[in-house]
Amino acid sequence: MKNKTFSRAFAGTLIGLTTAVLVWALSTFLLKGFFFSLEARSYDWRMRKKITPMRNPLEDVVIIDVDAFSVKKLGKFHYWPRTYRAKVITNLSEAGAHLIGLDLILDPDFRHGEEDQALQQAMRQAGNVCAAFYLSLADSANFLPAMSAPPGGLHNKALLHQVPPALYHLLLALDRFEPEYPDFLNAAACAGFVNMFPDPDGVLRRLPLFLRFNENVYAALSVQMALKLLEVENIDYNAEKKIVILRRKNGEEVRIPTTKRGQMLINFAGPYQSFRYIPFYDVLMKRIPPQYFKDRVVLIGTSLPGLYDLRVTPVQAAFPGVEINANIIHQILNRQFIRLLPTWWEIGLLLGVGLLAGLLLIFLRPVAGLVATALLTFLLVLGGFFALAEYSLWLPLVTPLLVVILSFTFDYVYRYLSEEKDKRQIRQVFSHYVSPSVVEVLLEHPEKVGLGGEKKVCTVLFSDLAGFTSISEKMPPEELVQLLNEYHTEMTEIIFQYQGMLDKYEGDAIMAVFGAPVEIENHAELACRTALKMQQRLRELRDIWSDLNKPALSARIGINTGEMVVGNMGSRLRFDYTVIGDPVNLAARLENANKVYDTQIMIGENTYQLVKDQFIFRPLDLLRVKGKQKPVRVFELIATKEEPLPADFLEMLHQFQQGFDYYLNRNWEWAANHFRQALQIRHDDGPSRLYLLRCQEFLLNPPGKEWDGVFTMKTK
Repeated sequence: MKNKTFSRAFAGTLIGLTTAVLVWALSTFLLKGFFFSLEARSYDWRMRKKITPMRNPLEDVVIIDVDAFSVKKLGKFHYWPRTYRAKVITNLSEAGAHLIGLDLILDPDFRHGEEDQALQQAMRQAGNVCAAFYLSLADSANFLPAMSAPPGGLHNKALLHQVPPALYHLLLALDRFEPEYPDFLNAAACAGFVNMFPDPDGVLRRLPLFLRFNENVYAALSVQMALKLLEVENIDYNAEKKIVILRRKNGEEVRIPTTKRGQMLINFAGPYQSFRYIPFYDVLMKRIPPQYFKDRVVLIGTSLPGLYDLRVTPVQAAFPGVEINANIIHQILNRQFIRLLPTWWEIGLLLGVGLLAGLLLIFLRPVAGLVATALLTFLLVLGGFFALAEYSLWLPLVTPLLVVILSFTFDYVYRYLSEEKDKRQIRQVFSHYVSPSVVEVLLEHPEKVGLGGEKKVCTVLFSDLAGFTSISEKMPPEELVQLLNEYHTEMTEIIFQYQGMLDKYEGDAIMAVFGAPVEIENHAELACRTALKMQQRLRELRDIWSDLNKPALSARIGINTGEMVVGNMGSRLRFDYTVIGDPVNLAARLENANKVYDTQIMIGENTYQLVKDQFIFRPLDLLRVKGKQKPVRVFELIATKEEPLPADFLEMLHQFQQGFDYYLNRNWEWAANHFRQALQIRHDDGPSRLYLLRCQEFLLNPPGKEWDGVFTMKTK
């Protein structure tokens, strides 16, 4: 007994540690990008969850916003005279603002040189304006060669910084300095670059503190302002701990943890407008009491989408760059930095988790092992969230979770192969055409094999492959049959998984019924989950088939619920257990209607009413299908409510819903604006594209007063 226990403990230890090393190797070398993407998403989720709602916005950095209100009052931003900016700077300076950051690139206006002079004079007189520039790579295709020196005439030494060689060689080097006209930079008390580099997934999580150009080092605008506010005299770098050290005049040190490339993780204080926003117009017209700006740090920037300064961040899909700079200044001034776990600590964490999981799970029975795995998963997620929320530490989450899951899997594979051979029992099913639930009913009630039927409320799912006819014409028959069999096998397994009954195959089409012959209370929910799972699995299969040079298959699914006739139908020689009725026909029509909206899963209103609290939908239309007079409301099934969706996707759904509401109220112009915003977020969104075209058509040719929002399909 002791030998068996020792053998099992040794096996569990070996499995856990091997799994940890395997996961570390995969995440560090073979699948680095994939693991980073997952880990970054988990970090974004933690960042959003740790943010606590604010009663009042932060005011240690105030944002003067070129917003919609200001543009409405003053006209298009690009036509504003420079005197507007000069006046705002003068007003802020006279009010006693401590430091003014111009988060706007200033190019000269050769047509109105006197306005440029006025702005430069206002900047010089204020004496506390920090201007912006940007560094870029050479682009010979657009006649932008590499620059061997800064723009001629640039003499503002406050732009340059001295950093230790260890930090200097880490910094990204760029070869162009923009804009090429330095007069505004010379007039400023300081200046910094406004480059922001998102991670590979397009999300901005970190900022380079410094960049290199022409062997000189320049600070980011927000960092430059923080350096001036802190009165930093010297910049040092601890290469071992990857910490940038700012030494102030008073001897105090500000220690900024960085990544391997000298970047600082951005600690967002909250979502959009966590800082005080004041319209540019109000400052220009002195509508704000001057004493409010006394000794304050001010940033002048824009939140307007049309001025292209919105970024994708962990907390929001469209976040103004000026508020990102406000967050960075606030973060540095208040020493609220996010730290990364050192590499060796990360390896130690994985080994520790692997050892614990391997030893614990090897001794537990399957059910207890599942509970323990779930508990370990919960504790890891809780620990990762707590570390970020309380200690500002980005603790790896995806790799430890994978170690736990794989340890559980490998432990039970080992036990199955080595200890449970005598416990295996295989139950044979006598048919490949019906689900096990149907088999059990037929065995218990042989009378159901006869002809006849009954009325039942069920849910029907129709699935069909898009463009399969053209695909089949290009493939040899043997390969076509093999591909179709593989697809049907995968989809049928999912239908059985969710207690569905496979009704029939019709070429590439699949028909399934939920709620017959066995009564299932949540048949509509199971049908919806089946559809989502089928689409998910088909995406995975496309990746596999792509590597094998097989065609990519895409499926459309229609789901509807209603009272239908269920039973064996046919002749005495041959019959099928199936369903018929209007709800069945409508489900088939909805599958085909996906073509119109470029959607994947469409459901009828009856199904929607049964499952609307469990899934995420969006309304698609009030649809009149061919052969029916009464229209039906149809919806797109998107995801389960427990499934996290990207913030940009949720924003796209919000914009679509706004547009859809305006559309139904015949407000075509407002509706079109919202559909355009939805397409800016997700350019390939079919329903937004369709409704934008409808709105444009209705703007040109408005429908009559009898229009009721119904769309009539001309085809089946």
